[in-house]
Amino acid sequence: MLYLLKSIAQHRALLKDLIARDLKARYVGSSMGFFWSILFPVINLLVFTFVFRVILNTRWGDEQGALEVSLVMLAGIIVWTAFAESLSRITNCLVDNSTLIQKVVFPSQILPAYITTSAVINMCIGLPIVLGAVVWFGFLSPPEAAIEREHAFTEVWEAYDPGAEGATPPPRVFVSTERSWHSSTRYRLEYTGTATRGVDYAAPTDVVELPADRSRIYVPIIPLRDAETEGDETIQVRLIAESTVELWQREVVITLKDNALPPAEVRDLGLSTEPYTSESLGRSRALSLGVSLLALPGLLLLLIGFTTGLGAGLATLNLYWRDTFHLVGVGTTVWMFATPIFYPGPLVAKTPFWWLLDINPMHWYIAMFRQVALYGEWPATGDLLKFTVATGVVMFLGLGLFKRHQDRFPDLL
Repeated sequence: MLYLLKSIAQHRALLKDLIARDLKARYVGSSMGFFWSILFPVINLLVFTFVFRVILNTRWGDEQGALEVSLVMLAGIIVWTAFAESLSRITNCLVDNSTLIQKVVFPSQILPAYITTSAVINMCIGLPIVLGAVVWFGFLSPPEAAIEREHAFTEVWEAYDPGAEGATPPPRVFVSTERSWHSSTRYRLEYTGTATRGVDYAAPTDVVELPADRSRIYVPIIPLRDAETEGDETIQVRLIAESTVELWQREVVITLKDNALPPAEVRDLGLSTEPYTSESLGRSRALSLGVSLLALPGLLLLLIGFTTGLGAGLATLNLYWRDTFHLVGVGTTVWMFATPIFYPGPLVAKTPFWWLLDINPMHWYIAMFRQVALYGEWPATGDLLKFTVATGVVMFLGLGLFKRHQDRFPDLL
């Protein structure tokens, strides 16, 4: 590590020139130039939003809106793009610069550093798009809300019995938003229809509050058993926002199907009618920015160090075995899907493959990056310590291997 730092200090002018030339070469001949570094994240955000909000209606968790999925994935993919691009280029950097290494006195040790730094700087050009989206969706644009029927049910039997074999759970409606908001939002529920509240069904309070770290609250509606033959009735639940929220679905209608019981069988089922939120994937976190952004430069330096060390070792191996470059391409693809970028980590933690998260440094890093860039939180201490140790080990081994074989590079090329 000291070997690399000393070389960077000694050849800082050359390193700066290489980085500048590399950044310019990315879009040489392009009329928009560096604007593409900003446009790519915007396009990715729009694509992710369309696919995961409109097509798949995917949620990162039970309590996180589909729109947030786009930002969570975008934050992960911009980090991974910079990492994978750097790793691939560094692995082949000695071969690509063979003329310089063979014919002039060239400090080959700065090649991995300049490639990684260039990729991270390019990533930072598009980073304001992520931060701007957090400000817009988390603070400036009011959330959209809706009231919906769970599992799209339209009817329920009045004589519901939770103890009966194969019984269908009682109906639930839920108030949901497309993303968590920076503060809680209050809603009022109006119950109308031909069914009588308190006689034909039980429902919770008329006012529900959606916490800042939630995007969904469930409202059970419990059919009340009676011995009267009344015919089918309807329950109409209407949503009214008490704050600046755009409502895109304001009401749901449920059909209460009559199947009267003998008086001896009528009893109180004792089911809770209190609104509740799900805990299956843990609480979500409201989009936010804060002083934790001060940790971002340190995280970027750690990414540069980890990638440089790993790439330097692979570049050395590539001179002895040229298939290394192709294996890195396959390996980064496998590594990407083993990292929670397109799915939440808690899902893996509940499977036999939970150990993949414990040995995956990029999982720790992306989790920290999301904490800082999306939620205004400081990096988790455990992840920070683990990734720092991993960076130190990788730099020690990778740069050590690079230095030991550096004198042989001209002959191997």
